[in-house]
Amino acid sequence: MDSEERPRIVLDTSVLIAALRSESGAAARLLERILNFEVLLMLSYALHCEYRDVAFREKQLLSSRFSAEEVDTILTQLEELAQPLPHDESHRPLSIDPNDDLVLEAAINGEADVIVTHNIRHLREVALRFKIEVKTPAEFLYSMREAD
Repeated sequence: MDSEERPRIVLDTSVLIAALRSESGAAARLLERILNFEVLLMLSYALHCEYRDVAFREKQLLSSRFSAEEVDTILTQLEELAQPLPHDESHRPLSIDPNDDLVLEAAINGEADVIVTHNIRHLREVALRFKIEVKTPAEFLYSMREAD
């Protein structure tokens, strides 16, 4: 599938962490789809830094199904296959949570189709102003199956 046909998504940090913790959930299946080039990940430098910051916290590493080296490899793979975003205009503040602003800004500047998050309530209203859908990992995977 070429990059024009793949859904363009921004992955909220909470979904990445869920994928690193459990291999059985929708977040883990979505991570596999990203790594298999079925989905185009839109990734800003700031959001990638947040991924690394959160994923390497001691509490997260203890809960992860991967070693620190494996987490580093996964994050490096995501960085390499993601569509890098230019340092476009700032849209902040967008939300009451600055971490949500990282996700929203990446989605807006990357012209993402979907933000995939567990935080629907805080992101949906703002994202809809920019015509960006907000879905949970399970909802997003279901919509991909429907499109096939």
